[in-house]
Amino acid sequence: MNYRLAQKTDIDRLVSMAESAKAYFRENGIDQWQKGEPNAACMLDSIGRQEIYVLEEDGEVMAMITIVSGPEPSYAAIDGAWLNEEPYCAFHRVCVDSEKKGRGLAAQLFSQAEGTARSLGFSNIRIDTHPDNRSMQRALEKSGFIRCGCLILKDGSEAGDPRFGYQKVLGISR
Repeated sequence: MNYRLAQKTDIDRLVSMAESAKAYFRENGIDQWQKGEPNAACMLDSIGRQEIYVLEEDGEVMAMITIVSGPEPSYAAIDGAWLNEEPYCAFHRVCVDSEKKGRGLAAQLFSQAEGTARSLGFSNIRIDTHPDNRSMQRALEKSGFIRCGCLILKDGSEAGDPRFGYQKVLGISR
């Protein structure tokens, strides 16, 4: 399994995975990613800023994650409490190819992305997901993220929508 920064040449695959996830959400009554984003334009922008990472096997991209430095406007207020107020990076647009689910790819992706967070100087990670996206909630909790409360998205096509906020404090590497 290879973990690397996404390249512009990956865009068709990234869009295809996101569109498949959108269809899954729609079919399962999850109102996440139904208002336009993620799309090719925002992903190309993130690729240009070197924020999207992928997991690939035999040259095939199987999962993606966007990693951005905080603070995030959506995370300024939470109905609950963050674990701390230390600097953090945020994970966004986590997506595993629908045909590759059940292989532990989300856990591998989170583990690799945590290494990226450390290399960027962060020991705190925040992420949010839709209240109905139970599979992502399970994946986050399995990977050691703690649900901290509810927040409202402040920007993007889903501004005003509720999300569950999660945080993970990374242990010290030895």
